Amino acid sequence: MSSQRSFVRTIFPTVLLLMIFSALSAQATIMQRLEIEELTRKSTDVFYGQVMATQTYWNADHTRIYTGVQVRVFENFKGAARNGETVKVVQLGGEKDGFKMDYAGRPEFTTGESIVLFTTRNRQNELTVVGLKQGKLPVNGQTVTREFSGLMLLERSKSGKDLQLAKPASTQLSLSELRRRIASVK
Repeated sequence: MSSQRSFVRTIFPTVLLLMIFSALSAQATIMQRLEIEELTRKSTDVFYGQVMATQTYWNADHTRIYTGVQVRVFENFKGAARNGETVKVVQLGGEKDGFKMDYAGRPEFTTGESIVLFTTRNRQNELTVVGLKQGKLPVNGQTVTREFSGLMLLERSKSGKDLQLAKPASTQLSLSELRRRIASVK
């Protein structure tokens, strides 16, 4: 009887943890929280601009939906984009012909919005957003917002050895502070 209790005490927390992660993962994408500096290091191109247009389309095999986003660059922080240039950013997901391809944490774009994007180049040399929603920061005036809905973020513990659940709350910083933090990585 005591071995049964020991077994239950050992297995129950593991099963409970698996059940929690299963329930949460159905609603969120699990990934490591990336600070501005980490996003910058992982990016080939970082820029501030405005969404001029979006277009949703099928791939050649008609098996995946992509969204192409045209962004006019106001200010380049890293990479080849020039101020005044319009660049295309491609993102998996979107809605086309009555079909929707979506996943939790996918960055979504609205024509006219001002944003800072952390991007990298895919195999086709197209710009894609780094870190899902973590790599798209809406700008309102001189305020930049980090928004984490749809993401379950993990971060290193203080000892640096373990990953723990982060408390992802929407945060804001000034555009000048963002510039400073990006520049500190170069």
